Amino acid sequence: MFFLLRKIGALLRGKVTPFQIIAGCVLGAALGFMPGFSQAPGLVATLTFALVIINGNLLLAGLVGFAAKLLSLVLLPVSFQLGRFLLDGPTEGLFKALINAPVFALFGFESYVATGGLVLGGLLGLATGLAIARSITAFRTKMAGLNQDSPRYRELTGKKWFRVTTCVLAGGGMKDPDYAALLTKKTGNPIRPLGVAFVVVCVVFGVVAYQFFAGQIVTTALRSGLEQANGATVDLESAELDLKSGRMTLNGLAVADPNALGTDLFRAEKIEADVSGANLLRKRLQLDRVVVTAATSGETRRVPGRRVSSAAEPAKPIQWPDAKGIGDYIENAQIWRERLAQAKQWLDKISGPAAEEANGTPTASAPTDDSLEARLRRQAEATGYASLTAAHLIEGAPTLLISEIQANKVTVAQLPGEVLDLVAHNLSTQPTLAAGAPAIAITSASDKVAFQARFAGLSASTGDNTLAFHYRGVPADSVMAKLKATKTTLKGGTIDLAANGTYDPVTGEVDLPLKATINDSTISLGGRDTKISNFTLPIGLTGALDNPRIKVDAKSLGDLALKAGTDALKDKATEKLKDKAGGLLNNFLGGKK
Repeated sequence: MFFLLRKIGALLRGKVTPFQIIAGCVLGAALGFMPGFSQAPGLVATLTFALVIINGNLLLAGLVGFAAKLLSLVLLPVSFQLGRFLLDGPTEGLFKALINAPVFALFGFESYVATGGLVLGGLLGLATGLAIARSITAFRTKMAGLNQDSPRYRELTGKKWFRVTTCVLAGGGMKDPDYAALLTKKTGNPIRPLGVAFVVVCVVFGVVAYQFFAGQIVTTALRSGLEQANGATVDLESAELDLKSGRMTLNGLAVADPNALGTDLFRAEKIEADVSGANLLRKRLQLDRVVVTAATSGETRRVPGRRVSSAAEPAKPIQWPDAKGIGDYIENAQIWRERLAQAKQWLDKISGPAAEEANGTPTASAPTDDSLEARLRRQAEATGYASLTAAHLIEGAPTLLISEIQANKVTVAQLPGEVLDLVAHNLSTQPTLAAGAPAIAITSASDKVAFQARFAGLSASTGDNTLAFHYRGVPADSVMAKLKATKTTLKGGTIDLAANGTYDPVTGEVDLPLKATINDSTISLGGRDTKISNFTLPIGLTGALDNPRIKVDAKSLGDLALKAGTDALKDKATEKLKDKAGGLLNNFLGGKK
């Protein structure tokens, strides 16, 4: 405490100039209002280096920066609204140019909170610096008018509180500086030579450290980024990035399932990718080809994972006429909801920012400012203001583009005995800036399972956002065991499921007509068992993907009942014909004379 008071006394009695006071306050406050290094790495690094190089007062920078950090938490909505005014208002063109320019793209100007905080923190720091500089100037002016022989000076030094204050602030003794000379210095040396040397040493040390510890640095950074994107623990044994050869290799990747922390959502022994470093200074990363080796899903983790971020609240399901939720049909509906919610998260990531419109991130096609405001408000409530970015200002190329992914011989715990091949194209953070449409295809070696998704409507080309899948040979008994009590049951045989429809990435809703083909099963209607050789039952799936509404066509059920009855009559008639034919045959062979 005494150390701090002495430092304050040094400000009053020392050689600090108004420029140094104001510079320290502005840079310290601007740093305090930065949301974090991950949101604005360039801004944080530049402000830090500027504070070291520019000869601002470090004591004031630290004190004001600490106060600004606390104040920034309270004024976070204000920083966001100011950022919105700058990024989506009259200065949009300027910031769009900065966001897409080499080097400046690394600064994080697309973050509403970072851009607003830079201006708000700078203004508050400027106001604080001016107030402190004016107060110190007033004190020095007052002291310059006094001398040791003046009656006023002897009166002051005779007071006890003055002597105590002098002792605390100056450490005893009254070695007054030349206040008149101090008043004439407004700027002083604007550059701190030792700071320049320090920055040079840091840069050299950083380059050398990267040469020796590049693997550890990339591994740590990539693991942290994947955990934030996944929302749960991500294990990564090692990562190598060689920009000269354009190659990245990941070893021992294990991604915990946020909805089941005891299992891995994805695990792979090795992932290799061809990296294009042409646009790295524009914060654009392109992976031309990604090959995944020995991938699995659903494996039990040796150590359960942990959540690193909270998931957004699920949207309320839309009520559709004559349709029921999966909870009305399926006993373990909650498990299915979690699986569908995970599938929706994957599709949202594949389809890019347009899929996040409903959650708050604006796009260039946002219809009105009111709807944009509403979406931003919803996402702010779900994930916080710091996550909101003006992704619609990014032009030229996506921030991240994966041209192709190949993962062969993938095994999934939920599909025992099946080996899957996965191929994906044009996965990016901004699909509208990519040449081709995002697409993913999953097929099994036996063709029992297949899934396809293509988002042509989000790319430069036109078309629908389609989903299609089939799952063949599902045992009817296993399906009936998971359904709630029903008057109509199936025994034996198999069911083939096939669907082909559309998906709206903005609202997260599907229109997915499903066909359930019943093969060689026995149906129980009204207490009568009837053999069904082949029948297709249309089922409508509509509404939110993570909680769809199910509608079974009443006419199709009637047709199924009629077919069951017809088949029963046919069987009975066939039996009678067989009996008669048998009797005639016996007569013909001499069984009766």
